Amino acid sequence: MFTSGSENTLERRAFFGSMMFKTVELDNGALDVTAGVENPLPLFVLFLVLTAVLTMIQAIYQGLKQRRDQLLKEMPSS
Repeated sequence: MFTSGSENTLERRAFFGSMMFKTVELDNGALDVTAGVENPLPLFVLFLVLTAVLTMIQAIYQGLKQRRDQLLKEMPSS
């Protein structure tokens, strides 16, 4: 991703075009690498999906924990 190949300037896009990487080969042979966000929409959608999934996991965990406590209360003492 960060090699210049045969061209002096190389641009790559990642994650559905939301992130941009630009590599420029300088005269002394060094590489100038620039990275940035070009389209924040896919990043925002990913954030929303991850938030929803983690919220669901937390709700399921709390429900299972309450059910376990309920079953332990109903269990006869020896």
